Amino acid sequence: MIDTGLALTAICLIATLMLLSLYVDWAKGRMVDTPNERSAHVVATPTGGGIVFLSVWIAMLAAGALLVPYQLVPALALGPAVLGLMWLGWIDDRTPLPTTLRFAVQFGSAGLFLLLWPWPPLPEPLSEAWFWPLAVVALLYLVYSANITNFMDGIDGIVALQILAFVAGSVLILPPTVLTLPLLLLGAAVLGFFLFNRPPAKLFMGDSGSAPLGLIVAAVTLAVAASNWRFGLALLVLQGVFLCDSAVTLLRRFLRRQNVTQAHSEHAYQHAKRRWGHAKVSYALFALTMLVQLPVAYAVAWHLLPFWVAAIDLVLVALLAAFFRAGTARTD
Repeated sequence: MIDTGLALTAICLIATLMLLSLYVDWAKGRMVDTPNERSAHVVATPTGGGIVFLSVWIAMLAAGALLVPYQLVPALALGPAVLGLMWLGWIDDRTPLPTTLRFAVQFGSAGLFLLLWPWPPLPEPLSEAWFWPLAVVALLYLVYSANITNFMDGIDGIVALQILAFVAGSVLILPPTVLTLPLLLLGAAVLGFFLFNRPPAKLFMGDSGSAPLGLIVAAVTLAVAASNWRFGLALLVLQGVFLCDSAVTLLRRFLRRQNVTQAHSEHAYQHAKRRWGHAKVSYALFALTMLVQLPVAYAVAWHLLPFWVAAIDLVLVALLAAFFRAGTARTD
């Protein structure tokens, strides 16, 4: 099983690199992100790379379902949900779609995962009272994660690096589970993409990549939390950079009575980028996740720290986002 999983992971990385090399040449004349007043880049850049590396990931997930024991469950639960969001993003990258349609597909994909994942039963006294509230919270979290990952995909390498940090943290923290192989495959696919997306980026992932990645991260977190809430909390800590920057930004924009769904460039990382550039910000946030968030997450998961330390950690990251002006209007 281990040898097969590692072989699939290696194939996933190689296939991603090969197909993205072909895609970049194809996209230069067909799928180009032209800079506008909100853009962080100044050169027209091919986009839509998400459809390539996530297609490879889904294919390897299907191969794993055939070759590795117990991999049918994550393949069936994650594959169709990600596929739906991936194609929605691909179409939206080419021709902007109505917000209502995007939300409909997002909720449908999130609901599909919730229906297909084999959730353990709730404790009997809580089963009836808590089932629907927990289901609603899970659905909203999945959709929220898909959207904030899309919002945070604004500078070179930032999403790819945070996903790689999440994968690395998850593999280090969690004992082997049915989600280990999907995570390793995801890490290989995103690593392959990052080699094209690292600053200065030669390729963007587009909506076909960012929103599905957000769904995958949230889905893995929910599936883990259903079996062990401390492990689930630890995975939430690993998402602190995106969760806190987006939460502070949305809150401040809401308090200023601005449309929170409207595209903007007021996230903390965007303010920081205008001062220090793509590379310094993306790598600094990666370092924050790996050097601060990961140790805290590990300690909380394995009872080395009380669980409430996770809440303090997330509050501190939110304060850091506020310090870097998350949600404040541009002055440049």
